[in-house]
Amino acid sequence: MLKTEDFWATVIGLLTLFGVWMAWQVGSPLAQMVAVNAGGLHWQAWGTLIAFFATKWDAILLQPIVFALFLAIPAIFLNLDLERFLMGFVVLFLLALVTFSISGWARAARFELEPPVVALLLGLMLGNIATVPDWMKPAFRVELYLKTGIVLLGATFPVSLLLSAGPAALAQAAIGTVVTVASIYGLGRWLGLSHGQAAVLGTGAGVCGVSAAMAAGSAVQARRQEIYQAISLVILFSLAWVVVLPQLAVFLGLTPGQGGAWIGSSELADAAGMAAASSFGVMVGHQDVVIKAFTLTKVIGRDVWIGLWAIFWTFTVARDHASGSRPDLAGSAAAHAWWRRVPKFVIGFFLAAGVMSLLTLRLTPVLRHDLLVPLVGLRTWAFTLCFLAIGLSTRIRQLLAVERPVLLVFTAGVAINLAVGYTLSAVVFGGQWAALH
Repeated sequence: MLKTEDFWATVIGLLTLFGVWMAWQVGSPLAQMVAVNAGGLHWQAWGTLIAFFATKWDAILLQPIVFALFLAIPAIFLNLDLERFLMGFVVLFLLALVTFSISGWARAARFELEPPVVALLLGLMLGNIATVPDWMKPAFRVELYLKTGIVLLGATFPVSLLLSAGPAALAQAAIGTVVTVASIYGLGRWLGLSHGQAAVLGTGAGVCGVSAAMAAGSAVQARRQEIYQAISLVILFSLAWVVVLPQLAVFLGLTPGQGGAWIGSSELADAAGMAAASSFGVMVGHQDVVIKAFTLTKVIGRDVWIGLWAIFWTFTVARDHASGSRPDLAGSAAAHAWWRRVPKFVIGFFLAAGVMSLLTLRLTPVLRHDLLVPLVGLRTWAFTLCFLAIGLSTRIRQLLAVERPVLLVFTAGVAINLAVGYTLSAVVFGGQWAALH
C-alpha cells in the first residue's frame, strides 16, 4: 500500500486538513499563504497582476517549499528519482503560476476559463509543440495530484448531503454504467472485436476512464494494443468533453444540480469531469452545487464500479491460459479482488468528509467558511497541477492512431452514455438534482 498513489493521496489530503485546522485554531495565516493564487484576481491591467505578486511574494516563495515537503516522501516510496521529481515539480509550479495569472485575467474569466481548463490547454500546447525533457517527467504524477484534490474535496463536502442525495447518485451510476458497458460490449462483439477488447472499451467508457480500462484489461488479459487504444479514446473524449459538456448543459437549460449530475454520468475521467463541472458551475453561477452533484455521481457513484466490473469480467470473459477454463473465485476471493481494484482515495474522500464534519459541527456558517477557504484553494492547486501534467504528457498524434471499428464502437457507446445520463439527470432524478443546494 505504501507504493500506491491512492494511499499517499489520502495521507496528504488528511494531513493537509489537519494542518489547515491547526493553523485556523491558532490564528496563523500560514494556510492562507500556502493556498493563495491569482485565479480569482480578475485583473485588467498588468499593474494589478504585478502588484499581486509584489504583495504576495513571501507566500509564493513559501508555496513550493511546503508542496515539496508534502510530496517528497510519497515520491521516495513510489520509487521516483527524487532530484528529478523536485526539479520537474518546480517547473510545474512555475507553469501553475502562469496558469493562475491567465485564468485571473478579466477576459479569460469572461469565457469561464477556470484554472484547470487553462492548465490543460497550456499543457497540451507546450507538450505538443516543444519536446518535454525527460528530467521533468517524474513530476507528472497525474493520479497523485488528482486523488489528493478529490480527498480535499471531501473535506468541503457535507456528510448530510451524502446521506440525502447518495442513494439517487448510486442508482443513477449503476443504471448508467450497466447500460453503457453492455451497449459497447454488445456492439463491439457484433462488429468482430474480441471479448477482451470489447470489455476494455466498455469499462473505460462506462466507469472511470484510464483506471477502469487498465483494470478491465488486466482482468480479461487483453493485449497491450487493445488497452492502449481504449486509453487513447478515453483521453481524447475526456479532453473534448471538458469544453463540450458545459456548453451543452447550458444550451439544454439544465439546473446546476442536473448539469453537475449529467457531467458526472457522462465524463470519462475524474480529472476532466472536475474541470468540466467547474467550468459549468462558473457559467451558471453555482459552482459549489455543480461540483457536489458531479462528485456524487462520478466519484462516489461510478468509481466504485471499477472493482465490480473487474470481478465480472474475470468470471465471464477471462480464461486461465493453462486450463482454458474460467477462474472459479470463492466469495472471499471475489471480495479481495474488488478491494484490490476499488480506488482507495474514495475512502479518503469519506474520511475527510467525516472528520471535517465533526470538527465543524458547532461552528457558525461564517467560521466554517473561513476554515474551508484555504482547503478550496489547495484543492484548486492540486487539480491545476494535475491538468498541467496531463497536457504536458499527452501526444495528440498518438491519440488519433486508433482502428476505425474501435473508434466507431467507442463513439456509439459514448453517445448512448450521454443520452442515458441526460435522461437520468434531467428526467428520472431531475427533481432531486434540481433541488440540490
